Amino acid sequence: MKTIYKSFLFATVITASVTLFSFIKQEKKTTASAYSINLVSTEMVGTNQVWIWTVNNPNPGNGNNGTLQNISHWDLPLCPAAETALVSAEYSLDGGNTWVSVPIEMDRDPSIRVCTSVDVLKFNVGTTGTAANYYRITFNRQFPVNPMAVSYIKTGGGLQGCNLYFYSGVGCNELTGAPGPANN
Repeated sequence: MKTIYKSFLFATVITASVTLFSFIKQEKKTTASAYSINLVSTEMVGTNQVWIWTVNNPNPGNGNNGTLQNISHWDLPLCPAAETALVSAEYSLDGGNTWVSVPIEMDRDPSIRVCTSVDVLKFNVGTTGTAANYYRITFNRQFPVNPMAVSYIKTGGGLQGCNLYFYSGVGCNELTGAPGPANN
């Protein structure tokens, strides 16, 4: 009787294992790249803190087969203290040699209205090919780096979804008595 019981138990375990493994689907490899957002520096210039990022598309294309569409614009929500301290916002298409000012208005972006109801600073210039764009924001106070700041990327081709990106951005706590320039 023990032999029959052991054989039955063994057969049950084997059948259950085969059944379980047959339902596990092979994980699909992710083929789509992600846009690259990098904090280049934060530095104090007089009493102002200047932040510079690069944003680029490492694999441009039509959005199929692992490619990414060019970025239409980049939206940054800021905390109330950073909104109040905002002095200027600019972008550069030539590696930071020439800076173009953008309006420093915090407003809702209709193109991401289903994603968020907060106001954003909209950089209404995106990427072309793999070239990196530079984005610069100046504040009249010093803020810490938030490694999980939220931003939204919108593509000109209408990439669906909220396209939420985390990046090293402006933290919500003002630094008081902080030492001099912080370069990252």
